[in-house]
Amino acid sequence: MKYKNLLTYSLLFAMAFQACKKNDEKLSSNSDINKLTDVKVPEGFLWESSRDVTFKVSVTDTRFSDASHIIAVYTPDGKLLSKGSASIDAAFETKVYVPSNITEVYVIKTAPDNSTVNKKVELNSSDINLSLGATSTTTSSLKANGSTFATSPDCSTGCAQSVNITSSGQWITIEGGKTVCISGSNKTFNVTFGNGGGTARVCGTDLTVQNINKNAGSSAISFVVTNGSTVNFPGLEFDRPSHVFSNYGTAKFTGNLASAGTVNNYASLTVAGDFNLNSSNITDTNEGTITVSGTMNVNSTTTFENQGSATVNNLQINGSGIVNNRCKLMVSNSFITNNILNNYSYAQVSGNTQINGSAQVNLVEGAYFKTKDLDKITGSFAASGSSSMVKISGTINSNLILDAQQTSNGQKFKGNLKVCYGSTLPAGLFKEGASQGCDLYIPATGCNPGNGMATIVDTDGDGVADNLDDYPTDPSKAFNNYYPSAAADAGATIAFEDMWPVKGDYDMNDVVFSYKLKIVTNAGNKVVQVDGTYDLLARGGIFQNGFGIEFPVKRELVGDVSGGTLEAGQEKAVITLFDNTHSQMLYYNTRSEEPSQPAKTYNISFTVANGPSLSSFGLSEYNPFIWNKNAGRGNEIHLPGKTPTSLADNSLFGTGDDRSSVASGKYYLTAEGYPWAISVPVKNFVYPIEGKDISTAYLKLPNWILSGGTQYTDWYSNTGSGYRNTVNLFGK
Repeated sequence: MKYKNLLTYSLLFAMAFQACKKNDEKLSSNSDINKLTDVKVPEGFLWESSRDVTFKVSVTDTRFSDASHIIAVYTPDGKLLSKGSASIDAAFETKVYVPSNITEVYVIKTAPDNSTVNKKVELNSSDINLSLGATSTTTSSLKANGSTFATSPDCSTGCAQSVNITSSGQWITIEGGKTVCISGSNKTFNVTFGNGGGTARVCGTDLTVQNINKNAGSSAISFVVTNGSTVNFPGLEFDRPSHVFSNYGTAKFTGNLASAGTVNNYASLTVAGDFNLNSSNITDTNEGTITVSGTMNVNSTTTFENQGSATVNNLQINGSGIVNNRCKLMVSNSFITNNILNNYSYAQVSGNTQINGSAQVNLVEGAYFKTKDLDKITGSFAASGSSSMVKISGTINSNLILDAQQTSNGQKFKGNLKVCYGSTLPAGLFKEGASQGCDLYIPATGCNPGNGMATIVDTDGDGVADNLDDYPTDPSKAFNNYYPSAAADAGATIAFEDMWPVKGDYDMNDVVFSYKLKIVTNAGNKVVQVDGTYDLLARGGIFQNGFGIEFPVKRELVGDVSGGTLEAGQEKAVITLFDNTHSQMLYYNTRSEEPSQPAKTYNISFTVANGPSLSSFGLSEYNPFIWNKNAGRGNEIHLPGKTPTSLADNSLFGTGDDRSSVASGKYYLTAEGYPWAISVPVKNFVYPIEGKDISTAYLKLPNWILSGGTQYTDWYSNTGSGYRNTVNLFGK
């Protein structure tokens, strides 16, 4: 509990809380836990919800000599973590304090011409090294812009029945809407979908599906090839809108693939025959690689959404079919369209192109359509947004040119479009700004080979092109980096107990701050400025507590401080915001029966001369701390494992319940491993109300601790069933 009256420092020791009973074994369930000190803390556990990950990204793209490229690291949901420059001579290096529940990131290289290359990176190490060239190792430009990759189901969860194929020719019946998970290798099998339909989920290698009997009527049936699986089909016809085929692995069809339902490909799909999409008002999606040796027919009112790479021998768009190409579409022979192709990236026809009737090929925002021959065009090419290009490397049907010369219907190229052709074309072919020319610059991406050469402008001469520079007219600055991320709603929270070196009541609300930091670097990835926003949310403690942050840079290198005080007598730069919470906030903001007030905001800023590299300075919480003014400035309280500042009173270590050891570098933990502060990488952390132990509010916190931080890594943010007891949370 908190004291109602201010006590002297010596009296605190006399009234110290007794250590709770130690457990010899891990608790089996939360029913055994009534307070945080019931949890047996694993040896060496530092209560971190994030971990440091260092990145070193080299550039092998020689198109721009030694000019700077931009390297950016994003979370799977598109939040920027870090950004800086790299060239063929110097890699980009950074260190980011990444939330533990983030297991992968996307690294994107942007060249001076705005062309991009992206790579998905698994965070299976604390040191990530990679190199990026001129072309992408992934297939989808859409994914490079923050879209989330599809996640494959598996055969260990969600299975109503599991079947292991032990001998070839086995029949499997699926009915009643159930999901049957099928495993095995180098075997053949057959599937019957019976009354009520269901899902066949295959997890195996070199399996062959000989027959699929569809006896489910109008019931939904689904066939799923999971990640890592290889499945062969002689052919497949899904003839109802309720039928779904999804591939996350390798699916090979030796015959035709036809569907009136939905086809979703997220990995590798190969069709030796024809691929016919016959659905009504259904979107079929490719986010991986599709190869079709026959003809791909987009029929009826089907929409085919290509976000990956599709290579087909022939492509026909029939009826009211639509193709949206957002990455790479390669046609080896002929392309015939009777409706709409919307090209947002790159489409190439190695043979001839026919645009029939009133059909249209739309090019959007710098798209590129390339064909050998243009045999027929009664429809048109139309462009919108930034300039796009149509390139004809072979011949144009002479009747097309004749139409342009003799009729008013010859305007076949419209909008912000350049048409590249070896001979001069009649002006009558062009409309609404379209013109002939081959010098249009289109940036290269992993989906688009691009065209021409870019004009690079660097106004401040720092080596970073204006289009890549966050400060294009200031040579001392180039990039903004953020912790926890650049997202508008991003932030982190730190919560303190203020009774150190005596244990508190673990409601973790004596001082609560949320914050966000911006680290400005120059073209050489050196830190030049730090800006931070800190919001005081609660002052539940009875003591007059001060608050400060120690940054990993020498004090004498810091200047132009605003919004805080650069504390004297420190080896490193320590910015203090105040020395008494009571003077900053009238109410506790921890007691539901008392008035509350909005958070109080502090905006700090300082410059750094001859600054450290971003990789050594890092992007993290740094070293925030409080001190008990009543007990003296040396009575500092930090996160577990963090070092004290130069002004801390080291004689207090090892007293009370503290078992810090200067010699061993262990700080701010009790003998049982309990802390006096925690940090979580979310802005809107809901802290407990006065006197309520945090483990009684966050019900998965004990499990996280017992696992050493490997399980329930979202204990602080997950609002699902069983995660929170909102009765014990302030503001819910």
